[in-house]
Amino acid sequence: MISPTNSSISDLVSPSIRHSMTNLEFFFKHIYLLLLVIVGCIGNIFVIIIFGQKAVRTTVRCAGSSMSVYPFLFYMAISDTMYLIILFCLWLSNYINVLHRSGICQLTLYLTYVCNFINAYYTIAFTAQRLFAVINPFRVSHFLSWYRSRCIALSIIIFACLLYSYLPILIGIVDGKCYSRPQFRWINKYMDIIDSIIVFLIPYIVIITMNTIILISLRRMKQNRHELLFQNHSQLNSIREMTRRNASRKMTKLLLTVSTSYLIICAPYACIHTWRLINDRGEESKSPQLIKKLEYYSHFIYHISFAMNFYIYIVFGSKFRRELKRVLTKSKQNIYRCFHERKDFENDNQLELELTEKNSTMTIEYTFNTNINNINNKHNILRNYFCCHFNM
Repeated sequence: MISPTNSSISDLVSPSIRHSMTNLEFFFKHIYLLLLVIVGCIGNIFVIIIFGQKAVRTTVRCAGSSMSVYPFLFYMAISDTMYLIILFCLWLSNYINVLHRSGICQLTLYLTYVCNFINAYYTIAFTAQRLFAVINPFRVSHFLSWYRSRCIALSIIIFACLLYSYLPILIGIVDGKCYSRPQFRWINKYMDIIDSIIVFLIPYIVIITMNTIILISLRRMKQNRHELLFQNHSQLNSIREMTRRNASRKMTKLLLTVSTSYLIICAPYACIHTWRLINDRGEESKSPQLIKKLEYYSHFIYHISFAMNFYIYIVFGSKFRRELKRVLTKSKQNIYRCFHERKDFENDNQLELELTEKNSTMTIEYTFNTNINNINNKHNILRNYFCCHFNM
């Protein structure tokens, strides 16, 4: 079956629908992108502050396995912020030419691919940690730590940077736009298929499998937790073990929500994009226009995965809410203290200025009086001299 061309689709679609599609495209390109960048950057900055502060890192080392995922969440927030900055440049390109320049084109596209990879495989990494914590809770503290998680997180970043190092060679400015170079277009097509398999297909299979095992294990743990808890522990150790497991279970549920949300948000774009790449054997123009439109709008929905984590942490993470409240309270106190110190400093300066002016006035008066006294003394001396001289 031959897919309809652009003109045939335009003939079939009514003017009102075309007008609605134009309004929808305007909304996504000019309003939605900017709102997403603002909301996402605010949330990611709070995540970076909370997970990056020294107090949390100390708590992580003391808490053990349940908090060993924090390095992934910290570096993921940095990666998501970089992606949102690129989206801001994309929004800005509606008004000025920002992205379609040599050098900037290659850099932004390279960082986009790297951030996509990091987002997918950090989700795999902390889901795998939670799976290990659920399956083998007694040995988890020996294997999971802040230092190991940080090393794995940095290794994923380095691997992603090396994996996509070919992109600046294949991409360039073609007819004034950032696009794949004509001589490398066939290579870029196959590399995009491989990238879709690496970033979408493999993570989806792995995350769905691990989440299923985690859910089954959590249900079994809920049924048998009292029997396992008091079997080999004293009462005090059992209470401690129950507290540790409750914290671990809360963290597992939080990260299970994060990974499931990632799957749901990314699913439309991942399916449509991969299907189009595999079935597009000819030129790009041969792809059905409906598929292109669906891919175009689902890509906007995919961007939400880089801005949503902060709000999931707030809703489902009680410890994160406490840390956020503490950070906001501390910031408010610092601003209040800074304001009062500035006000006191200004008052001290004003007082010092008034004292300086008063001292200068007194000095002038004293000098004036001294000069008058000196003149009077000289006048008296001269008068005495003349009087004595006249008497003689």
